[in-house]
Amino acid sequence: MKYDVLEKTEDLIINNVGEKILYNTDKTEALNEFVKKKGGKYKNITYPNCSSFLNTNQASVKIGENFIGYLNCNGNNVQYNQLLVGLYSMVFSGGSKGKGHSPGFTVNEDNFFEACYLFTSRKLIVSGWLNQKDEYLVPNMNHEEFEQYKFDSLVYSLFGHSSNQSSLRQVEYKGQMWDIKNEFFWMSKDRMKELADENGYDNLYNDARTSADRHVYKLLFGEERIYDKLSDDAKAVLDKATELVERSMELRQVMANDDNHLDSWDSGYAQLKLVWKEYFQEEFQEFRQLYKNLEDRMRPLVYELGFLMR
Repeated sequence: MKYDVLEKTEDLIINNVGEKILYNTDKTEALNEFVKKKGGKYKNITYPNCSSFLNTNQASVKIGENFIGYLNCNGNNVQYNQLLVGLYSMVFSGGSKGKGHSPGFTVNEDNFFEACYLFTSRKLIVSGWLNQKDEYLVPNMNHEEFEQYKFDSLVYSLFGHSSNQSSLRQVEYKGQMWDIKNEFFWMSKDRMKELADENGYDNLYNDARTSADRHVYKLLFGEERIYDKLSDDAKAVLDKATELVERSMELRQVMANDDNHLDSWDSGYAQLKLVWKEYFQEEFQEFRQLYKNLEDRMRPLVYELGFLMR
């Protein structure tokens, strides 16, 4: 049903400023349920829970098999987009002990791109009184721009304010010590070893030495070469992030400690920006502008592809 949107001015004049369509989604599939189902069945698998990208807690949340990451995804509408949607390398849980609570789900190879475009489609849209109850739907995958959006969503998911993927070493959970890998890291372990060697960064070199390339690197530069399928503005974001990793290696070593885990070769954006904001402010602002360019270009596609109805 279509309704007029009315706005009252300071001098109490009421103007018609547009229209709002309310639609019934009872016979359509919710996007969050679609993505969760693609991730497979959930089991009582022990894996560290976190309350932030650097802090574990002792809660327990069921996860799916072949865990790559976790998408905290509160609700399925615009209302919670800014504060309660985030990507993590651990299981995000709001609980501090016992049984945790999270409205999210496992990200694995089976639902990886779906999780990326769900995260992207939610973070692109800011909640307001007109749109906060709008529900996310499974998009039109036959649309000519869908594949591009899907691939670019991978890059968008790496560097947002809620991209909380991190890499931690020897953190305690349930009486055991754990190493947390960041499968969202986009550079190769060999390149990181080269950078560490050039800068005398022994801790990072040794961390990478016996490791393996991460899932996102293999997607971007492996057999599928997703990098070649990215849009120019998505490539610009990724290339600038790589440049910042390379330039910041020496000062990263200066900042690294047991709290920020920057000695981990596959540290995520949430960790890396601690260095970039401190020592590379101008370059970091350039990076954020490139990201905003990507964001502004992708935002209308949320509606054009049918993630949300106007």
